[in-house]
Amino acid sequence: MAFIIKHPAVEDYFVEFTLDEIKARPNGIIDEYEANKLILLKDYRIPIDLTVFAAMSGNIAKIQNDKMRRTLKKLTSVKFFEGAGPQFVEDEQGNGAYGEFETSDPVRKAVFDVLCNGDAGLFARASQAMETAHKVVLDLFNTAFPSYEYFRVIPSVRLTTTLFENLHWDNHQIAEDFQQVRIFCNLDQRPRIWHTSHNFVKFAKTIYRDHKLEKFAGKDPNLLNDYICGKILGGARNACCDDLPKHTIAFEPGEIWFGESRIISHQIFYGERAMVYMFFVHPQGMHHPELRFNEKVERLHQSMVQVAV
Repeated sequence: MAFIIKHPAVEDYFVEFTLDEIKARPNGIIDEYEANKLILLKDYRIPIDLTVFAAMSGNIAKIQNDKMRRTLKKLTSVKFFEGAGPQFVEDEQGNGAYGEFETSDPVRKAVFDVLCNGDAGLFARASQAMETAHKVVLDLFNTAFPSYEYFRVIPSVRLTTTLFENLHWDNHQIAEDFQQVRIFCNLDQRPRIWHTSHNFVKFAKTIYRDHKLEKFAGKDPNLLNDYICGKILGGARNACCDDLPKHTIAFEPGEIWFGESRIISHQIFYGERAMVYMFFVHPQGMHHPELRFNEKVERLHQSMVQVAV
């Protein structure tokens, strides 16, 4: 179970369930998720060997191509296992070894050469572990959100070090209106340290008048996010310089949690390896569509206009 130090000045939005408890609930965790809780999967660890990821290299600085370096930093997890991999070959004496790995996919090639140090055996083991983890997360989505149907999923894995990130709410720069389900898993053998702070809409309400946030009414909510994360909190250039109170969480190795990262502010203080899966659900597929991110931001603007009048 994650170790949490809760700050009294920040809302306590943590909820925990065992997998059996989630299965016993007719609607899984949909009610808690739509209420913007951060939900911890209690007494569960992803059933893969985490040592295979510890053996991989996170040193992508040597890659000259900026685009490829960014791609490996937030890697699509299926790049590990979609496509042919190195074959295990045995000789007449029963001795075996992995053969050479060849691929026309430059990303898979970079994963092999850089993250796996050109080690065919390591690449094969990592591919198997990642495929298992991928299937587990998809199954967890169906279990935890039984009536949700996703129309898109972004399956990503982070295999490089993240330190002292700026506090922020996620901004995917996607204008369309959707419900986001995010499932996180710590793939490291050490805790993944997060700070979390205020709910986006509730925080925006407290600063609305002072910062004249009505200028964002009727516009893409991502613009409001840009302003608050950048102009007010300082953005990546002023990481750790904000003065907001924060909860501190240490997620254990293999631990899984769920949260709407556009609503719950967060800061990765330390992390080496993690899975972050993002599912897109149509608003009409929610139990309470009025609780989705875009609608909550729009209702904020409407309520502040009404108060002003």
